[in-house]
Amino acid sequence: MRFGVISRISLRHLSSRPFQTFSVISVVALSTALAVVLFLLTQGLRQGLVRAVEPFDIIVSAKGSPYQLVLNTVFLQDAPVGNILWSDCIDLSDDARVESAVPMGFGDSYRGFPIVGTTREILRIRASASGRPWLRVRDGRWFEGKYEAVLGAQAASVSGLTIGGKFRTSHGLSDTGDEHDETYEVTGILSEVMGPYDRAIFVNIEDIWAMHKTRAGTIKTRIAEEPPMDSREATAVLVQPVSYSAAYNLAASYQRDTRMQLVFPAQAAIRLFSIMGRSENFMSIIVHIVSGFALLVTLLALYWSAADRRTERLLLHILGASRRDLIIIVWLEGTFLIMAGVIVGEILGRAGVYAIFRLLSDAAAIEAPISLTLREAAIPASILAIGSICSLSVTIIDRHMGNEPHIGR
Repeated sequence: MRFGVISRISLRHLSSRPFQTFSVISVVALSTALAVVLFLLTQGLRQGLVRAVEPFDIIVSAKGSPYQLVLNTVFLQDAPVGNILWSDCIDLSDDARVESAVPMGFGDSYRGFPIVGTTREILRIRASASGRPWLRVRDGRWFEGKYEAVLGAQAASVSGLTIGGKFRTSHGLSDTGDEHDETYEVTGILSEVMGPYDRAIFVNIEDIWAMHKTRAGTIKTRIAEEPPMDSREATAVLVQPVSYSAAYNLAASYQRDTRMQLVFPAQAAIRLFSIMGRSENFMSIIVHIVSGFALLVTLLALYWSAADRRTERLLLHILGASRRDLIIIVWLEGTFLIMAGVIVGEILGRAGVYAIFRLLSDAAAIEAPISLTLREAAIPASILAIGSICSLSVTIIDRHMGNEPHIGR
């Protein structure tokens, strides 16, 4: 019997029992989707976190929780840990172990987008992997005058602000904060960095000092001159050391400091990866259990189908189908079921991961790639291979149970 005829017989057998066919495909799809979501999610989060942490070699800030510091400074989430004096920033900049020290001020926002007060020095920061500048102006120019702002790529696209647009910031990280009187003008829009700072709005840190000094009521009118040195503060300092040895030497000098702390964001990311790894191991066990259950359901469904179709198989045997043809028919039924479940599961899993990453991108601008990996492909492939073997074993089990048609050749 030709293979095309055998394939059509197998498909007709499956279509004659839609509920059973749908149930088996659903179970296989669920196990495949769960595996795809697990592996793509953990892999994507790792790559997204690595990309976000990459420009931040060292962060110096006021004493507090290092995790809160990383959340605030790297991921632009949570509240700042506190401020340090501007004189401390200058000392860091003058340190021979430091290549660059970029002050950063947080605490204000515009429609949920965080305001980052900084200086032009931040344009010198380079991504360690590519060696290219981390921040690059795509349109317009970097801020120069008073109350000028440069928008991250996502902040520009979502807010609708363009070059020349004007806006007012709010105190705090939400829209419910009091609005400042000062008006910023957009002078530039940055290229995508594929990280949290796509949501940032960069302004001159001196404007933040003047704005908050006016807000505090220490003077009645807006000041034209710079604030006095002892009133200047920064939330954190982004430090790039001259070498690895200089970095650890610098860290040792801050170990006993009671006012400030030095944090390596990469170390915090490694601890997070360790926690993710333990969770992934637990989820892997669940995935394998669900996959085994899916294969068991498929095996039982095929066995019941083969047992119920003894009369059909007998007729096929009379019409010229050999025992090998009958085995191939049952094998193709199982293969078609599992293949359909794997394809549906792959689509559902990738759609679920895409939706999760879109939510992460909107909330924290963490961009995680969704690329096919060998590990992800191994799960559907193994389910399909094992399922095909199970399909072949159905006829052997069926024969030993006494359900094989007994007609001689």
